[in-house]
Amino acid sequence: MAQPDLTSHHVNYLIWRYLQESGHGEAALTLQRAWNHDPQSLPFAPYIKTHALVSLVQKGLQYYELEHSLDRNGNPISFTSSDYFFGPTPLEPETQKGQSGPGEAGVGTDQAPVSPTSKVPRDGGVINGHLTAEAAAAAAAAAAAPQATPSVKKPRKSGDINGDEMPMEIDSNGVTTESKPAAVDKSPPTADMAVDGDGDVSMDTRPDSQDQEPAPAPAPVAPTFTLTTGHSVGVQITPAKAADLGPDTAILDVASDDHVTRTLWRPKDPTVVVAAGDSFCSLWRLSSSSAPVQEKLVENKGDSVCVSAVAWDPLGQKLAVATYNDMRGSITMYDVSGNAVDLLPEVPRMITGLHWAESGSHLIVVASDSRISELALWDDSLRPDEFPSPQVIDGSVFDLCWLGPNQAFACGNGTVYQCDVDSSIHIAKTFSSGDADRPWTFIRCASAGPSSVAVTASSANATIWVPTHDMHLDGAHDGDITAIELKPNMVQQAEQITQPIVLASSSTDDTVKIWQLDLESREFNCIHRLFLGPSSPALANTFSPDGYALAAASKESLFIWNAQRGGTALATWKAPGLEKKKEAEPSSIVNGHNGTAESVPDRSLTWDTDGKKLAFGFGNQLAIVNLQR
Repeated sequence: MAQPDLTSHHVNYLIWRYLQESGHGEAALTLQRAWNHDPQSLPFAPYIKTHALVSLVQKGLQYYELEHSLDRNGNPISFTSSDYFFGPTPLEPETQKGQSGPGEAGVGTDQAPVSPTSKVPRDGGVINGHLTAEAAAAAAAAAAAPQATPSVKKPRKSGDINGDEMPMEIDSNGVTTESKPAAVDKSPPTADMAVDGDGDVSMDTRPDSQDQEPAPAPAPVAPTFTLTTGHSVGVQITPAKAADLGPDTAILDVASDDHVTRTLWRPKDPTVVVAAGDSFCSLWRLSSSSAPVQEKLVENKGDSVCVSAVAWDPLGQKLAVATYNDMRGSITMYDVSGNAVDLLPEVPRMITGLHWAESGSHLIVVASDSRISELALWDDSLRPDEFPSPQVIDGSVFDLCWLGPNQAFACGNGTVYQCDVDSSIHIAKTFSSGDADRPWTFIRCASAGPSSVAVTASSANATIWVPTHDMHLDGAHDGDITAIELKPNMVQQAEQITQPIVLASSSTDDTVKIWQLDLESREFNCIHRLFLGPSSPALANTFSPDGYALAAASKESLFIWNAQRGGTALATWKAPGLEKKKEAEPSSIVNGHNGTAESVPDRSLTWDTDGKKLAFGFGNQLAIVNLQR
């Protein structure tokens, strides 16, 4: 049966797989953005074996030499090294100009070392990707026959590496920590770099040399897929100066005398964003050809109505807005046009959290006061007349996070609760930190192979705790923790390699730290410490949907880093004129960062689902930062 026609999808996929297998994760991610968001969904992807591109090229080179070793009648002819596809000169290992010795400090890498790759000479009759002259002559003689035709056979489709072929070595990437020595990129970065729509540095200019110090050949190991982990050498470089996002930023005045505490992009829609504060909630429709249009959902009319929580359903069809008035909490559902379409049953306390499952119609409603909290499950497809019996918890619940369709984790004073979700929600397991008075302010969840991972942080104590794996870190920062976020693991490899857990924590100590959690050794490895500047507390942080970039906000500034490399920020934005205007910040956080009453101003920072725009809520304004030039 004839092979199907070769398309650009076949070629792109082979290149994409090669970039991952050879350690160039960032380049693979750049190709993925420009070509196909989910290459693993292509129908032929499961059939492609490891090293497929290298194997296919090796076969092509062999057939090239066989073709040039035969005349039109199939008789062997002289074939010399000058006829090699890549020329006669063997590729010898060279010194990497862009890497330093093991004892030198890194430039712009926050002391996160890059593991050197090794290139070793070929043997066994293969040089520079070609058979040697002797091996080629032997192969030509064996292939020649009196009835040979002048045409060359098409290579059969195979991802296997034959015995007479040598695969290209696979670069390996090491795990990095703050304490290890770093590698230096001595190639000077250019000063005219720009940030494209994905937050990438322009790669029009590269260092002159991408070679590295030779190293002993490593023992054969399984390929390391680095699309979301490790460092890719020589793919992208840290800019000499961060790009200014000011020209591509629009500022909206969303509240007259209130503060923006929450911003939410509509799922899969970069044209609709919601801004909310304690006394207002409005929906904004953005357009490239006209001024933004505001739909006011809740207005400040001088009454005592308080907006306590907002959340989009996973399809972006309904926006749930919780308000509190006269000692009762209520939830109104709005459509994308801003019309009220449903009203849920009231509850006798403030609703402090609305949490939709990642898919489906389930919504967990957290209602809390100083004495007790209730977790209630709402099925929007059934829309019952009243909430099912809630799970009652003594004390406050500060945050909650779904993990899959049937599990959720909640955090409170001294405790983390693991909950099972079916037709209702109920506690399956309780984790105690040993200090009943310590408020666990934030919680995030992820899967690590078959196990569930919950990561929580105590704001004022600057403590990070992984209750599911008995990991504890005191003094993670020198100031209060203001937010934690887990890096998304977007791409699942065919080999189902477990991706490491990467956490970002921001703090009032003017830094954001990126941690890699080693669940086996129970260690927290700080791989990047990102500095916002003196007297610039990091008040919010968030990863882009693909995990490539990390954004953080201070009082009036925004920073974007390459989450894998760290170092110098790729781009920055500063609110114009804000340093001259004394902003009346609230004396304490109300309905903002639950579980703390520190006098820290509210800042909200969110990516749209395409990773092309950022919504930054500061004071009574909303900045829409467009990363597409």
